[in-house]
Amino acid sequence: MADTRAFEQACDNSVNKMQELLMQNMEQTLDHVAGKAKEKVGVGTGALRADTRSLGVEIVGDEVHGAVGNSLEYAIYHHQGTGIYASDGNGRKTPWVYEDPKTGEKIYTRGSKPNPYLKDTIEQEQSTISKLLGGAN
Repeated sequence: MADTRAFEQACDNSVNKMQELLMQNMEQTLDHVAGKAKEKVGVGTGALRADTRSLGVEIVGDEVHGAVGNSLEYAIYHHQGTGIYASDGNGRKTPWVYEDPKTGEKIYTRGSKPNPYLKDTIEQEQSTISKLLGGAN
């Protein structure tokens, strides 16, 4: 009986060590992706670039999940585009006017083109992402 408990404890310890290793690999991968994505963000004030970061790692069932993103309200519009340029084609179809909060100038627009910096980074960094998740430094 003692041998069975020792074996079960050893298995549990191995699983815990593997989960820790996978979480560390995911954290390193997310940091890499966030760093590369920052290079692709268009810069107005630099706030969006500064806010691009790892949003955390968690274990869900038997999987390790991680996310990179932004918390700024306008990040989705920058990434997906707006108006006639919206990525999914579901943006506003008619032009509109708004007032620039910095200058007070009235701006006529049909939308803004997408800059899918996160999606592009993930696609372009697949080889490195796979290596990092596998434990390469």
